[in-house]
Formats: sequence, structure tokens, C-alpha cells
Amino acid sequence: MELSKLKFSPPSYTKEEESAVAECIRNKWTGSGPKVLEFEENFRNYKKSKYSAGFFSCTSSLFLALKVLGITQGDEVITTSMTFCSTVNCIIHCGAKPVLCDIDFDSKNISPEEIEKKITPKTKAIIPVHFAGYPCEMDSIMRIARKYKIFVVEDCAHAIESKFNNQHCGTLGDIGCFSFYATKNIAIGEGGMAISNNQ
Repeated sequence: MELSKLKFSPPSYTKEEESAVAECIRNKWTGSGPKVLEFEENFRNYKKSKYSAGFFSCTSSLFLALKVLGITQGDEVITTSMTFCSTVNCIIHCGAKPVLCDIDFDSKNISPEEIEKKITPKTKAIIPVHFAGYPCEMDSIMRIARKYKIFVVEDCAHAIESKFNNQHCGTLGDIGCFSFYATKNIAIGEGGMAISNNQ
């Protein structure tokens, strides 16, 4: 008996998308250009965010988010033990130390109670990951972040359409980072986005 296989990334593209890609190629807009600016604007409007910036990947948006927030050598960044390697690698590439935190058994998301146990004087940020698009317990995470005066960078690679208490994921922390890889809700092959209400 032959078993059927689940495809890793079967994105759905229409003629309209094919035409848009062809237009970019004809006009040599393969790195940036008016389509990228339009996408940034549409995305920030959808997410109800003041600012947005397109990137080559969610990985690069996470890395730059940490750099912009001043994360550097000797700092500690708390993140979930249930994540893709990019989340941890971005912390390491900033010279900081990743501090892995246990998850809530039911949601598979980072446990706010465990976050607070991991905080030290070197803790500068938390990266909650909205695993499989299920929102983290952001009220508790933001309370902890405010209490200890640390940044929150939301890894929303799976959470383009997700909301927590009717607010878009990615707009609850200081910066939200998104992925448009082939397996994501909006699949453009590669690509990422960072949004924030702080210029």
C-alpha cells in the first residue's frame, strides 16, 4: 500500500501574482522598488501599526530588531525552547546569550511564569514566539517586561493573521517580526517584515 505524502510547501499563486512578479522583473525591481513600498504600506495598515520595514527574511528582521534595541555582547535574551533555530541564532549573532525558557504544556508557547524565573540584571529582551500562530499570553509577558524594563520582540513568523485580545500579534511588544517563506500564510518564496509603533 502506498502512503500519500504531505507536501512541505504547496503555496497557491494566481495569474494576478504571476503578472505582478513579471512586472517587477521587467522593471528590474528585484531587490526593492515601488512594489516593496506598497507591500510595506499595506502590511502596516492591515496590522494597524505606525511603521513597517521589509526584509529578506524573518531571520534578518529579528536580528535587526535586536540590534536596533541595542542588544549586544554580554546581554541576555529570553526566548522559548520551542522554536526554529533562527530565533536563537539572531541572539547569538548580536553577541548576546540566549536564555531558553520552558513552555506551557497546552499552548506550546513560552511560559510567563518561567520567564520571570530566568530574569537577571543582564536580561535586556524577551522574544516570545507565537507558535503555529497561537498567540502567547502577551498580557502577562508585557507586565513582566514593564516591571523589569526589558524589550519585547515578537516572533510572528507563524502569526500574520493572529490576534491576542483582539489586537494584532506583532503590535503588542516593541517590534513584531514576520515571515513570508514558502510555508507561511503569505508565501513569496522568501521575505520578512518588521513592524513597530516606535520610529
